[in-house]
Amino acid sequence: MRLLTLLPALLLFAALPAAADALRCGEYRSTDGGMALIFTSPSSGYRRDDGSEPGPLWVDRSAAQARLVMLDDGVALPVRISADGQRIEDDVVVYTLRQSRGCASEPAAIAGSCRAAGSHCIAQLPAASPGQIQRACDEGVGAGCSALLRQLRDGSPAKATDDVGATGFERPPACREHTPGHDPQACEALTNDALAAAMQRVNQRLQQEDEDTLGSPLQAAARDQLQQRCLQHRSGRLCVEVAAQQLNALEPALAVQALQVVCDAGRISACGRTAPLRELGADLRLVPLQQVPCGRYQADGGVIDMLDFGDGARARLHDGAVQLQQNGETLVLRQLGNGDLLGMDNQTAYQRYQLVPGTAQCTPPREGQGSP
Repeated sequence: MRLLTLLPALLLFAALPAAADALRCGEYRSTDGGMALIFTSPSSGYRRDDGSEPGPLWVDRSAAQARLVMLDDGVALPVRISADGQRIEDDVVVYTLRQSRGCASEPAAIAGSCRAAGSHCIAQLPAASPGQIQRACDEGVGAGCSALLRQLRDGSPAKATDDVGATGFERPPACREHTPGHDPQACEALTNDALAAAMQRVNQRLQQEDEDTLGSPLQAAARDQLQQRCLQHRSGRLCVEVAAQQLNALEPALAVQALQVVCDAGRISACGRTAPLRELGADLRLVPLQQVPCGRYQADGGVIDMLDFGDGARARLHDGAVQLQQNGETLVLRQLGNGDLLGMDNQTAYQRYQLVPGTAQCTPPREGQGSP
């Protein structure tokens, strides 16, 4: 999911009545059991869907309506917390406390930090300066790291030696808790307006972006910077995006390293991609193909688990890769060091395809045969 694309959902949530906040530390589960909110402290935790990695969140109580700030998605979701702390509900899902636990202590938010600004940090990210984006990313805000990737891709300044602009985030005076000017009702209106304006900026940006822009590769130095941030902050959303950049740059070992962070965080599908590739060791590298492969190649799972390069296959070589037309899709594969094939397109990415024994019987010549 692209950065902040969930922001339009913010306007779909009708204002919920304020209630006493008795949030418990522990696990809240949706009615069907498939989604969980887990709070490790009164102001932080994570959301988890079965089979996916946990998404970190903060609780913002500055406005009349409490909000869950989803750090990876870059949204601030209004919720209602029951007076007894047993239920949390938004406009779609109802969560019920399943198991309470002790709360961990947490340091006070530093003035000017994304954490201190809460929902207003999320609202400022679409138009944030490079300095603000770096700070949000350094605080573990996945949406900030995604914005940093986009700035690097677009050639915006992102080094400490550049003019990075403002580096802090601020709340409006009415939203500053524990101050004389704090006004939850006024803050509610300001927060709604700020998030709506952010949504508009995101929509404008998405209309201006095209597939060529989104697919443009990062320079090696930028990829290295983001790889280190992925490994340091262990952000699932960032690491998915970094892995894609490394794969596009023909660096499969670095792509797998970044994707392994996502696996370690609990995304089962990522583990299914990395495990077969990590087995390759030194052969986790790309070798230019010299001719169209022959036979059937099998992967363990995935959207497309079988490739057929038999006689009649519509396949051709291009820039050291093979393009195969199969079931109306153009699939792009490259050769690994041991002769297996690695998926490079959206349908086959990170899939390791191995030759099915006894199927490599093709009529020569194979180079350039067919035409997708």
